Amino acid sequence: MADNQPKDTGVEAKPDDHRHAVTVTVNEQPIRLEGRTATGSEIKAAAIHQGVLIQQNFVLQEELPNGTRRVIGDNDVVHLSPNLRFTATAPDDKLTVTVNEQPVRLEGKTATGSEIKAAAIHQGVLIQQNFVLQEELPNGTSRVIGDNDVVHLRPHLRFTAIAPDDNS
Repeated sequence: MADNQPKDTGVEAKPDDHRHAVTVTVNEQPIRLEGRTATGSEIKAAAIHQGVLIQQNFVLQEELPNGTRRVIGDNDVVHLSPNLRFTATAPDDKLTVTVNEQPVRLEGKTATGSEIKAAAIHQGVLIQQNFVLQEELPNGTSRVIGDNDVVHLRPHLRFTAIAPDDNS
């Protein structure tokens, strides 16, 4: 390839980009992107194409000047500028259960009843820490999960949390 030819970045330039090229970093490696904008998916695809050892399902985060990070979803559009820095990491080991018919993401292989309620509260489920937590079993019955009881987490677990004075 001649030096005056544009480099194939793995991302198609949009017609109105007029060969606008920007170098960003993904996991500390320089990545050349063509265009004025790119989606999270396009940034990951270009990084993969240019030899960064990540996969398309990795979580992409922009490293912000104030030291924090912002998650960039696959369909999120990023306005490209020189010196943007991204990290891409393997997806976490979180899984989703339901509490009172609402999804709750939990991390790890086990959680106590208290931890499940705390995560649900943090994620917007309208319960309180003193509510009684019950696991809904496949046979239609339920079992009470005490605050210190350990639950082995797996997909599709369903819980109900009710006020301690609820007589239903």
